[in-house]
Amino acid sequence: MKEVFEYIVSLLKSRIFPMILVFIIMISILVHRLFVLQIVNGDSYVEDLSSSIKKDMSVVAARGRIYDRNGVLLAYNDLSYAVKISDSGRYSDNAVKNKTINNSIDKTLTIIETNGDTYSNDLPIIYNNGQFSYNVEGTSLLRFLRDSYGTESIAALSDEQKATSAENMFKYLCEVYSINYEEFGIEHSLMMVNLRRYMAANSYNRYLTFIIANEVSDKTVAAILENSDELVGVTVEEQYIRRYVDSVYCSQILGYTGTVSNAELEELGDGYESNDIVGKSGIEKSMESELSGSKGEKSVYVDTVGRITEVLDEEDPQAGHDVYLTIDINLQKSIYHAIEDEITSIFMQYFTPGNNKITYNGSGDVDTIYITAQEVYFALIDNNLVSLKQIQEQNTANEAEIYSQFETKKSETLSWLKDELTSGDTAYGKLSEEQKLYIWYIYDLLRSENIFSLANVDTSDSVYYDWIYGDSTSLSQLLTYGISKNWINMSSLTSEKYTSLQESYDALVDYVISALDSDTAFFKKMYKYMINAGSISGRQVCMLLYEQGVLDINADDSKYQALVSGSMGAYEFMSYIVSNKIITVGQLALKPCSGSAVVTNPNNGDILALVSYPSYDNNKLSGTVDAKYYNSLVSDNASPLLNRATQSFIAPGSTYKPCTIIAGIDTGIISSSTTFNCSGVFDKVTPSPRCWQKWGHGSETPVTAIRDSCNVYMYNVGYNLACSKNGSYNSTYGTNVLKKYSDMLGLSTKSGIEIEEGTPGASSQNAIASAIGQGNHRYSTLNLARYVTTLATSGTCYNLTLIDKITDYDGNVLRDNSAEVNNKVELSSDIWNTVHTGMNLAAGTYSAFSSLKMSIAAKTGTAQEKTTDPDHATLITYAPYENPEYCMAVRIQNGYASGNAVTLGADIYKMLFNISD
Repeated sequence: MKEVFEYIVSLLKSRIFPMILVFIIMISILVHRLFVLQIVNGDSYVEDLSSSIKKDMSVVAARGRIYDRNGVLLAYNDLSYAVKISDSGRYSDNAVKNKTINNSIDKTLTIIETNGDTYSNDLPIIYNNGQFSYNVEGTSLLRFLRDSYGTESIAALSDEQKATSAENMFKYLCEVYSINYEEFGIEHSLMMVNLRRYMAANSYNRYLTFIIANEVSDKTVAAILENSDELVGVTVEEQYIRRYVDSVYCSQILGYTGTVSNAELEELGDGYESNDIVGKSGIEKSMESELSGSKGEKSVYVDTVGRITEVLDEEDPQAGHDVYLTIDINLQKSIYHAIEDEITSIFMQYFTPGNNKITYNGSGDVDTIYITAQEVYFALIDNNLVSLKQIQEQNTANEAEIYSQFETKKSETLSWLKDELTSGDTAYGKLSEEQKLYIWYIYDLLRSENIFSLANVDTSDSVYYDWIYGDSTSLSQLLTYGISKNWINMSSLTSEKYTSLQESYDALVDYVISALDSDTAFFKKMYKYMINAGSISGRQVCMLLYEQGVLDINADDSKYQALVSGSMGAYEFMSYIVSNKIITVGQLALKPCSGSAVVTNPNNGDILALVSYPSYDNNKLSGTVDAKYYNSLVSDNASPLLNRATQSFIAPGSTYKPCTIIAGIDTGIISSSTTFNCSGVFDKVTPSPRCWQKWGHGSETPVTAIRDSCNVYMYNVGYNLACSKNGSYNSTYGTNVLKKYSDMLGLSTKSGIEIEEGTPGASSQNAIASAIGQGNHRYSTLNLARYVTTLATSGTCYNLTLIDKITDYDGNVLRDNSAEVNNKVELSSDIWNTVHTGMNLAAGTYSAFSSLKMSIAAKTGTAQEKTTDPDHATLITYAPYENPEYCMAVRIQNGYASGNAVTLGADIYKMLFNISD
């Protein structure tokens, strides 16, 4: 025992005892920790591991390609890096979560911007020129409001919620997600709101990723990876980007892709997730089920910030099918350039250095509508070719001088407006043209912001009625009266409660003046009158094109120096710029600036070309939306996002006359030999409409009436159709008969193509005017193309198609597509011969067609919309006359005369039949 005691004492005194003691303590701690991990908390960690770390993920399939009819590639996939984010962090509370995620997004956006990349934002709220607005409307907007407010349905939204302005909705969402938009800036905050709403909608799936930016550079990838510890939930992944070849020529057909919206998820159903890329418009949207392919799956382990650490199992995705279109891309491109050339030629014909916009003939009717130099100078500002923001920065002496003039004008204008609103009380009809524009702008501003709430207005009220239709009410009268009638929504201006009408009105005036003080759209109104008054010269505005980098000084130094020195005037300079398409008519967005053409194959209903001018680059809208570019498209006065061929509707003019003749003969009102005398006036009604040939055509038959486009003959047919029921004139009966034949011929019904098209409409008023293609007819160029195809085939009305065939990714044909015949118009050969002969004779009256040395059928149309705007020029035609191979409809909006449409049509025939000049 003594020996044991001595051994223990010696051990305690030895040098290794402390080491032994340390080992014992460490082993005890380790054993205790293992016990806690495996025994006490084992079940919890096993559950966390299986539910939070091991994840099943979908693998996106390669999207199918799109080709033209000849196998020319139009849309394909390109591999690139994408920056994504997921709600994958762990947070102690919601405040920490909001701060962490918002900071991660902000830092990521800064990295992206610093390296020259762009990020995508499909939030339905946009911020442009200092103003918030929605970029969706109707049901789409209501769905967004429903999701934002978290109501069960659209019907559950209150009237106040439905009327929420874009700015107030943005601020509301910022509050929901604790986003300090003053700290982060508007643009970053808009992106934060967009990502946070996606995350919130998918909170049940924390590791679902959402795209911040596609196609980022290697520098951005490196920066993201270097800062990954700070960027919680942010990852970089390889992803396919949609590319479009020759995009501007067929973007209206192809459309573009983007992240699926909540509304689209509801429509697409199972198989789609919130981060999927889907077709947003055009063929990309309509053929989504063919192009999208089938997703793969993989099981992975991820770490606490969402990065994949191990792939356990993987099933490959199946690529989407390829779609071949019926269009010929080379024809499409050639027609696009031909439209631009023809509009440029028209533009230059009417471009004048003078200030007179309109001249009148001896009868007081409009004779000529010119495009004035002042209009063109202002168009450079109005359509954002030159930047008001850059003028404000005053980087050049010219900009400083212009801005100084503007500041003076602005001060004078706002001062006058405040005086007018507080004490002027001038009746609207007694204001000058410029003053009327400013006053009406204020009314429009209050109405668009729902401050002047039309929902609350009694439209029969005498004060409101006079404001809209009369000229004796002043804006101050309208607004003070509106406050007393609760037409003014003061709660949208301020939370303060005013005890008197005067206090409320003063607050409203202060709001108006404050809003105008930073309203870029209002500034443009002032610039217009500054240019008109000469306080800003055309030369100064033209120099801005070089100073702001719109035009390259080095590429055209001689013209710049000539402009600076004054040896070349502003009118001469703009003539050179426009005629050489350095700046296009589409960019200026004056009238004319747009056109469209559709070419079909009458033997099978294929669409060979469907062209809308001006267009846009859909590469900048697919994947990562170039927000600046998109906003420029939305605000572009030429509306390049609008497909002029399928969604722009105007009266058909005289192209409708073959339909009138068909209706007249088939109903027995006339025969193919019936004559009417055209004296230049149709005197069966008062006021008596006139023929375009003021001295008349004399005796006309249906054939010669089509050839000569005789209005009086068609007036007689329209009048008699309206009288046929009981002998008395009934306009509605007449328009119903005309509509029946418009529908039969495929003119006033949808064409059935695979992309978005609007709904046409046959005229429902004034049977006499409707018979010559006026009234309230509304047809697209596509409707006219279907109509002329039915005429050319003597009654075969196709549901036109853009799809040639579908193949798998290896080129094996899965489905050959062909246009369906919607209906057959059964008419006598006498009727068809009458129409065909008339159209053949009509084509022969145009030298542009005669020079082609081939037999053509055609009918032109000139439709007037406003007497102060140029008429629309329209053409329907087919060739060869004896055995039609091609049918065509052409429209130049505000193209002045139908002969201009014929010139364009002749150029297209040269392409189709390889005819050289």
